[in-house]
Amino acid sequence: MFSLLPSNIATEFRIINRIIIETFKGIKRTGLMNLVIIGTMAAILSIFGCLFRTSLGINSFVQELGNALEVSVYINAGVNPKSVSNEISKIGYIKNIKIVTKQQAWADLKKQMDVPDIKNPLPDTLHVRVANQQYIDRVAQKIKRLDGVEGVQYAQELARKVQKVGDITNITTIILLIILGGLTLFIISNTVHLVIQARKQEIEIMRMMGVSNWYIKTPYILQGALYGLCGAMISLIPLNILQSYLTQFFNFFQVSAPPANGNVVILSLLMMGIIVGAGGSIISVRKYLNI
Repeated sequence: MFSLLPSNIATEFRIINRIIIETFKGIKRTGLMNLVIIGTMAAILSIFGCLFRTSLGINSFVQELGNALEVSVYINAGVNPKSVSNEISKIGYIKNIKIVTKQQAWADLKKQMDVPDIKNPLPDTLHVRVANQQYIDRVAQKIKRLDGVEGVQYAQELARKVQKVGDITNITTIILLIILGGLTLFIISNTVHLVIQARKQEIEIMRMMGVSNWYIKTPYILQGALYGLCGAMISLIPLNILQSYLTQFFNFFQVSAPPANGNVVILSLLMMGIIVGAGGSIISVRKYLNI
């Protein structure tokens, strides 16, 4: 097959072919230890993937909950609520403003309960939603200072707790990523070290024959990357199970979860498996393969 190609290209293909063969030879020499390594990596990546997906789910839920929070703005008597609405829209971070006149509010209240036949005591009200719940305090404080505003009311404590939950989940995910990534690097590095030790004599012979360093090193790096890829693919099984439960959770609360979240986690797992697997091999090769 290679004879039909130009000599330089055919040579490159032969080298690549040999590297791939050497990679699988290294895997074959590792024996049953391959199952332990891949199983361990799959467990670690499963933990990371499930926690990462849960974190994204919580963030989405918190975001939706925060976006549902409204600032109720009560307008002074005799003030046009439309003019106050226009002033609020200039503040920034505003998603939408709904005007509820006192006549409409009074009519709605009469439908909900039996009220005495008295003069309408309700004020004109604006329901303001911010673009991001982290700005709700800032927006509420600015609205309070506007002319014609009698008072402002919103779930201040809930807004702060929502923001706190989102911050905690983000920090937790980053910490776990660092810990699990380090653990995976350690496992792969030690595994490749064992393979290098087992092939020590063979490596010495290749050195004396003048074989290039990258030709000797590359199969070990590819071996680590394959471990990571296999572990990541296996870790998708528990991730899919978790995804079904998260979907039920969001449906129960009638919250729409961004469909891209699942794809982000899958891509992250595959990339993390390959990069960390290859990275562990590179560390081991640099440390133990003195060429």
